[in-house]
Amino acid sequence: MAIRMTGLTSGLDTESIVAALMEAQKSKKTKVENKKTKLEWTQTIWSGLNKKLYSFYTDYAGKMRFQSSYLTKKAASSDSSVLTATAKSTAANGSYSIKVSQLAAAQYVTSAKLGTYKTKDEGGNDVDTAVTSKTKLADLGFDTSGSSVIEIKSGDKRINLYVDQDTTVADFVQKLKDAGLNASFDEKQSRFFISAKDSGADSKFTISHTALSADQTAAKDALLQTMDYSTLSSSDQGTIKQVLSDLQNAQTTEAKTAAYKSLQDIADAAAKTKVTDYYTKQLTEKYTNEYITTETVTDDEGNETTVEKLTDAGRQALKDANLDNDTYVDDDRLAVVKNKLIAQNVKKDLATDGYKKSIEDAVTYGSVDAGVAEKATRDADIIVAVDNYADQISSGTGVAASSGLTKLGLDNIDGLAVKENASGTGMAVIAAADSVVQVNGATLTSSNTTLDVNGLTLDLVSASDKEVKVTVSNDSSAVYDSIKDFVEQYNSILSEMNKYYYASSARGYDPLTDDQKKEMSDDEVEKWETKIKDSLLRRDNTLEGIMQTMRTTMTGTTVTASNGKTYSLANLGITTGKDYKEYGLLHIKGDEDDEDYADSTNTLENLINEDPDVVQEVMSKIVTDLYSNLNKKMAATTMSSALTFYNDKEMTKQVTQYEKDIKEWKTKLADMEDRYYKQFTAMEKALASLQSQQSSLASYLGS
Repeated sequence: MAIRMTGLTSGLDTESIVAALMEAQKSKKTKVENKKTKLEWTQTIWSGLNKKLYSFYTDYAGKMRFQSSYLTKKAASSDSSVLTATAKSTAANGSYSIKVSQLAAAQYVTSAKLGTYKTKDEGGNDVDTAVTSKTKLADLGFDTSGSSVIEIKSGDKRINLYVDQDTTVADFVQKLKDAGLNASFDEKQSRFFISAKDSGADSKFTISHTALSADQTAAKDALLQTMDYSTLSSSDQGTIKQVLSDLQNAQTTEAKTAAYKSLQDIADAAAKTKVTDYYTKQLTEKYTNEYITTETVTDDEGNETTVEKLTDAGRQALKDANLDNDTYVDDDRLAVVKNKLIAQNVKKDLATDGYKKSIEDAVTYGSVDAGVAEKATRDADIIVAVDNYADQISSGTGVAASSGLTKLGLDNIDGLAVKENASGTGMAVIAAADSVVQVNGATLTSSNTTLDVNGLTLDLVSASDKEVKVTVSNDSSAVYDSIKDFVEQYNSILSEMNKYYYASSARGYDPLTDDQKKEMSDDEVEKWETKIKDSLLRRDNTLEGIMQTMRTTMTGTTVTASNGKTYSLANLGITTGKDYKEYGLLHIKGDEDDEDYADSTNTLENLINEDPDVVQEVMSKIVTDLYSNLNKKMAATTMSSALTFYNDKEMTKQVTQYEKDIKEWKTKLADMEDRYYKQFTAMEKALASLQSQQSSLASYLGS
């Protein structure tokens, strides 16, 4: 900022003069700021109105346009300790005789408490160890010498767990979950807790222990041999176990195709590893022979010793790889070459395109030296092994096995109820069951404790020999309350719109500046701003259009009912008020809460009791029209978004323009103020120069 000379020579109050000059200009920026503030307040008001209008549209008009809203029924149970009842609009009026013979139940299994098992401590002594999720089934005495399979059936799912030396308690629990059951092992209680996710007889599950037959076991072993199972990583072995399990669960074309792909991928990876190992060995021997030589050394006593030394090529390779060091002794250099340099060079060579191609070719076309068959042969062998195993599994269910489940505190579970200790294992089973209900003599069932019948919903509480009466009748009060609630919500939103549209003018009121607010109390500021806000939608065209739509639809629509007569809301006893300043609010004549019409005959209530079909037809048609008309008001345009009653896009665009204008005014005013100060500074400099010349001239004349 330039240096400002403020009246040093002229004696003028430059800052006051500039401030006065700027005041008139700043008022132009203030006008734009006021417009922006008013528009933002308008946006806030419309946003609130829009939310209320949309809520009325969806929650009230959206509901009351359906005839089902006027068909409300009520149901009464003679004994709520046995059952309770609710009635849909389709329920037939009358009395129902009901008896609850049995309640639905989900199948639950609780295992016996598992004891400890023996493990060895560091000294090789037996110690008792508690069972955990990581405990292997073999450690609990589960026989894994044969091909043990735990089969779990639940609904249309059949899951098999192949049990080997590595199968754990957690593996068993996971398979139960895979079958769609709730399952856990509680380590504190040392018990399995297993249950169906749903109640009802169709949710029954079974758990059994079988062993593969000799042919099935042979097919499995052949598949493992084809995969060279013992040489694979634990991860690949786990994948193969999963494939075996999947094939036990399903022998479909899709299951076998998935098995081919999974096993062929493992075989390809294993082949690549073998070929890579082969070339790694070759290259290691090559660099070892190139970099290291052996010499026979004779000591002073004539004893000969063979020692390894670096060749000249080895020393040069050290230097080329920046691994040499003058402080090294020869033995150190030899160690670096053997332990690092050779491995680095081998890795580097294997990463070249040539070796990559050789490895890929060997994996695809086979390599006798690396002991790898060609891919086509490997793939064919796997397909044969998988098909053979799947065929053997599908040909039979294996052979019975002495139940290893007893080692898990379980026994073969067939879904029947078993009390604790009755099975000899201490296992307890609650059987799956359906609810059984007699309704007017007819026996009905349900998989849960809720039964829907002829528009009635029965919530069953307890089984009893007692006969319960359920009575269904029209619930006229519920229909009346629904219509009353709709009218109240209509009046609420219309009343708020009336308040804004017919508000008093706020001419002469503008948003307060910060300086103006400082001179007023908080209460005065609030009243001032409220006066402006209340008037922002005064005579607003958009608001008028919504109000007119609602009033015209509700009071001007007539409906010809199925009886041939024409009705409007007024014929139902719903009318506008006596005071025109209510601007279209509705009243229900005879309603006890309506101060103006409480003493009138309640036509609506009488019609609901005497001719409910008329009320249903007239109300649903009028509200449907209202719903449709409001929907049209919310259609998206270039100025408004979808589901919005006001021009939100246009307002947002205008606010952005005001912000741009304000920013430009700030720059313009700053430049203008600087120009004024520069002009006064120039004047001060000119006066100072003139004063200096006068002083100089006076000094000459005086001398």
